[in-house]
Amino acid sequence: MNAGMQVVGEIVDDLQAWIKGLVQQTEGIVDAAGAEGLERSVRQQGMAFLGRLLERLLQQALEHRESRCCPRCGGRRRHKGVRCRGVVSSVGHLRLRGPYWYCRDCREGQHALDALCRQSVSGVMRELICLLGTSLAGFAKAQRACDKLLGVKLDPDTIRQWCLREGQGVMAHPPLPPAVPEKADLIGSCDGTMVNTREGGWRELKAYRFEHSGGRHGLAALETAEVFLPRIRKAAVAMRASQAGRLFWVSDAAEWIDKGISLQLPLAKRIVDLWHARQHIYDAGRKIFGEGTPQAQSWSRHYSEELRQHGGRVVWNSLRRVRYGEVARQEALEALLKYLDRQADRLDYPTYERAGYPISSGSMESFCKQLGQRLKGPGMRWDTANIDPMAALVSLWASEEWDAHWHQVA
Repeated sequence: MNAGMQVVGEIVDDLQAWIKGLVQQTEGIVDAAGAEGLERSVRQQGMAFLGRLLERLLQQALEHRESRCCPRCGGRRRHKGVRCRGVVSSVGHLRLRGPYWYCRDCREGQHALDALCRQSVSGVMRELICLLGTSLAGFAKAQRACDKLLGVKLDPDTIRQWCLREGQGVMAHPPLPPAVPEKADLIGSCDGTMVNTREGGWRELKAYRFEHSGGRHGLAALETAEVFLPRIRKAAVAMRASQAGRLFWVSDAAEWIDKGISLQLPLAKRIVDLWHARQHIYDAGRKIFGEGTPQAQSWSRHYSEELRQHGGRVVWNSLRRVRYGEVARQEALEALLKYLDRQADRLDYPTYERAGYPISSGSMESFCKQLGQRLKGPGMRWDTANIDPMAALVSLWASEEWDAHWHQVA
């Protein structure tokens, strides 16, 4: 019997013994608790069986990789004995034996397993670790999910290290964003969300997002506007924005966004997001009539509807002759009038809606919310150097580019 058939026989014997034990366990099941116990046994023992299966198969593969030729330089390596190496896989911790080689030309040692698994965590497990660390609000929660869902015990710091390492890789080699279908609309937006840092307190994490009928792409970074804004133009070029039918930029009217987009994407039709514009009206209403008063609600609701139905210039004309005796109330009105006058060309919502233009940056708000859920949870404070790698992973997940990245690094 050759070695391959021997492995098959061992696996079949192991499987039969496991199934016989499960069948015997069914004889005592009389209620829901018994059924639940059986399910737990199948899950736990099944994961253990899969771990043993993978370990045997990888061990078999290693035995066919004994070569003295260095894969890096092609030189002859020296055999330094057989050693064990551990690998964390998606079905448990594995222990594999293989020859350890040393290349004099490269001056490096190489375990035979390096060719199959370059790191101490398998590629599949690395993705799952990063998925849990990215999608859950904290590395401690990711640890519990890893234990419960995968049956693999890892400490939170290990999960953190792998997430940050992968995030750095994403920053260095981001996946190619989805190209805009010819003549399709391309809608962009950017915003910021505050993140608590250990070095400097709360700082703004800037983010942008593009969306079209063929996909989405976004990125967030803890950078100044001067460094961050050129990323938007670079992404637009990579997405082939020039072949889009129409290019829109829908966001709030922050000065860094307004000036930056006019420079980086001069052909984009810039529109102030309706929700942000309405917020200015509601803020003025609270200052003029008092927080939570019926007058504030009624006044703000009225002019918000006016804004959508008739545009910012009409609302400005309706309010510009209003006068309040109290200085604070008049100052609040003047601030709103100044905003409406300055942004009037980008608040023409009835014209936009008739032409089928977007007037909301809801996709951008969703992106910022996901960044906030992961990076600004209760009690969270981040080393500044760790924010961008983690934001890079959240960006992949939120933009549905996760699979593209893992196919790229496989």
